[in-house]
Amino acid sequence: MSIQPRCSEAELAVLEEMTAYMRAHVWVGPGRPVKRSLALWQKLAYTLGEYRGGIDDYIYSLHSRDTLEATIKRLPGPHSELLQRLVNEADETFRKATRDDGGRSLSEFLVPKANRGWWYSRRPIIGPLNTYLDAVET
Repeated sequence: MSIQPRCSEAELAVLEEMTAYMRAHVWVGPGRPVKRSLALWQKLAYTLGEYRGGIDDYIYSLHSRDTLEATIKRLPGPHSELLQRLVNEADETFRKATRDDGGRSLSEFLVPKANRGWWYSRRPIIGPLNTYLDAVET
């Protein structure tokens, strides 16, 4: 089953155009559809309190946020603005459902890398993944 991003039909059509643009002008390979990356990020942000995925799934969703950041930087004006707005909405929700711990909780699951996005420094404040991370830290 394919997850769909939270957006209108018109916005969904623009996301398809974004993927076509990225495939034609930026990506070397086929890349992941922009709507897929957005849907993964939104799903994480909007369901974090009930999130049942494991730490690997969580990190995979964080990587989808990396993909969105790179895509926003490479899209032309109006497309970039639309995607940025949709991502900002999910970012705000994600921030409310997480707390900044400087990346300590994820540090044992990730290879150190400079310049990671702010989303890697945050961990859930409630839910099963929060409980798991609490147990790992003790």
